[in-house]
Amino acid sequence: MLFKKKKAPSFDQPQPSQPSFRQPPPPTTSSPSQGSQINQPKPLSSDQLQHLQQFIQHAYQAVTDYEYLYEKVPTEHTAHTIRGIIDDNKKHYQTLLHLYRKQANKDPEVTEAMLNRNAYTPALKKAFEQEQQYTHLFEEAARLSDNRQLRDIYTSIARDHQRHALWFLSYLTIYTNDKT
Repeated sequence: MLFKKKKAPSFDQPQPSQPSFRQPPPPTTSSPSQGSQINQPKPLSSDQLQHLQQFIQHAYQAVTDYEYLYEKVPTEHTAHTIRGIIDDNKKHYQTLLHLYRKQANKDPEVTEAMLNRNAYTPALKKAFEQEQQYTHLFEEAARLSDNRQLRDIYTSIARDHQRHALWFLSYLTIYTNDKT
């Protein structure tokens, strides 16, 4: 085996005292049977859990790639934007990891992230292509999901990845145009 598998690491999580903007509203029904159904997420199939584990791996790899890219950025503005993209990917990772743990009652395995050793421009191009690929994967997963919670999470993550791709494309265009 080329890369080691390990228990999924956990990035820094928000403090419990901080309110989450994605918390579901409290149930409005007075019926106990309906109230418990609202709070219980629909169980995921083994295929859905497998896809979720793959998406966790993608988010983990993206954080590793973008932290390397962050070290090579030429301007403070670009660094600030890439730091925001890294933070978004850490949030995606945490969201997917939490959902997986809740549904599977275990930690997913992630493969050790491959280190990106490209120069700045090739790394930027790879980041753009990666974000486009992730956008497509999450849009497709959302479209095919019969689980509303998964569909909403995947749709939100796909939008973030599309926004990230636009940032990478703009920096790629600016950086390559400055070189000519």
